[in-house]
Amino acid sequence: MLDKPNPTNKTRGWLKNILNARTGSPAAAPLDSQGEMETDEVESLQGSHEADFSLLEQDKVALDLVVAVENLLNDRQLASFKIKDNEQQLQNANESINRLKNELSKKEHFILEKEKEFRSLEDKLTHKQMSYDQLLEDYKEYQNSSNSGIENLKYQLEKERNKYVKLNDEFSHYQYESMKKAKELEERIRDLESENQKVESQYQKVLEEKNHLLQTISDFTARMNFSLTPPSE
Repeated sequence: MLDKPNPTNKTRGWLKNILNARTGSPAAAPLDSQGEMETDEVESLQGSHEADFSLLEQDKVALDLVVAVENLLNDRQLASFKIKDNEQQLQNANESINRLKNELSKKEHFILEKEKEFRSLEDKLTHKQMSYDQLLEDYKEYQNSSNSGIENLKYQLEKERNKYVKLNDEFSHYQYESMKKAKELEERIRDLESENQKVESQYQKVLEEKNHLLQTISDFTARMNFSLTPPSE
């Protein structure tokens, strides 16, 4: 803030002029646009009415009025400086506001661009979500189909396992029966071999008897032929 000039001298001269005009003193000097007299005129009035002013100082009411008016003018001057300072602050604030508006406009443009990007990403995400949902639905369908196929395979496997168990039982029974039959056949073969040996022995015996009988018959026939043949002369 700027330093305030002391307007006391000007103010007192201006007040003396006014009070002298009220008490019959010479006419007041003309005022400038700020309600103040020109410096030269004030100094002239100060010299010519110094005695009147000394009398004025003895009047307490007038003196209080002078002090009040001086304070009022000081306050006015202070207010003027404050107004100028506030105008400067207002100008700086307006510049800051304009700068912030520009930044806000840039931010809004940036936000709009980001919103476009966000919408584009949201559309892509929605498309991917739809694709994911479709894949999830296909996976569920595949899982259900796989579960159904697995259950069917389990059923077929259990069915084949039961068949295998049944066939294994049948094979075990067949194997047992085969072993039993084989033992019976082996026993039968041994019996037949024993019988064959007996038959062969009997056959050999019969054959020997037959050969012996044939030999006996042959010998008998030879003797009979010899006895029936006439003696030669």
